[in-house]
Amino acid sequence: MKHQPRVHRHVAVFCSLALLAGWLLSPATTGSAKTRFGQQDDEPLRVSADLVLTTVTVTDANGRFVPGLTADDFILLEDGVPQKIDHFSAEDTPFSATILIDSSGSMRTRIRQARVAAARFQDLIRSTDTVAVYSFNTVVERVQDFSSDRDISSRVFTIEARGQTRLYDCLNTAVEALDGRTERRRAVVVISDGADTDSQTNFKTVLKHALQADVLVYAVDLIDPSFPNRSPEDVRSSLSLQELAEKSGGRYIKSSGGQQLDKAFESVVQELRRQYTLGFYPTKGYTGGQYHKLEVKIRRPGLKWRSRQGYY
Repeated sequence: MKHQPRVHRHVAVFCSLALLAGWLLSPATTGSAKTRFGQQDDEPLRVSADLVLTTVTVTDANGRFVPGLTADDFILLEDGVPQKIDHFSAEDTPFSATILIDSSGSMRTRIRQARVAAARFQDLIRSTDTVAVYSFNTVVERVQDFSSDRDISSRVFTIEARGQTRLYDCLNTAVEALDGRTERRRAVVVISDGADTDSQTNFKTVLKHALQADVLVYAVDLIDPSFPNRSPEDVRSSLSLQELAEKSGGRYIKSSGGQQLDKAFESVVQELRRQYTLGFYPTKGYTGGQYHKLEVKIRRPGLKWRSRQGYY
């Protein structure tokens, strides 16, 4: 038998080690291993593309958050079929959020309250959280880049109410910005008092993008239900905001006249810190763009929960 030349053996060994090191250090491999073994840390979650994550908010009958649950307390179903929970985390982890302020003409009497409430939200975050602020009327504008500073940008206090309402355009822009973030928990908080009047984006597109990115939508509706001349468009807008919040796993907050904005924003911040994250690897092959229903159940009686209701 002929012996392999020494130089060839060295090259072969070097190439094998390089390939092994590349496989071990690849994001898909490290993320998959970290997720499957259920490690819980504060680093951004890096996972293989086929892992499906969903955020779950759990409360008791009095609306208080419920800590201490384990993966065994949850049942996760996709299209009605129970799934193995491959990732579970319950730690107090950083979040990234966008605040969307309706600055259309109808907000003239409420714009100051919206600005103050946004500042209150920013004041409640930690150094590990990040918040961006958008305003929308005839144009969509980012008035604060993602920041961990507890002092909101002074530009927020220059927002004036005028023009039309590009609500869906702004929502879509904010979801796309959050989709590029590494934080595990991501949310949009939108403050509006009226119907979309000027967007090129429609409701279905916004909902699809929110579900794809696993972004929670918190809709603070300032429309006063007792107002005698509510238009059909305003009624439909309220229903659309409610549907968007519920299907994304967020929350629809009725704040008549904006009187409870501070409390509403404080509750959202607290909620984002006290959520569970579940993940699973789908067992069947999928084609791009398919919608799949997600459902979460909890084995313990007397609890309430919210999570996104599907994904693409």
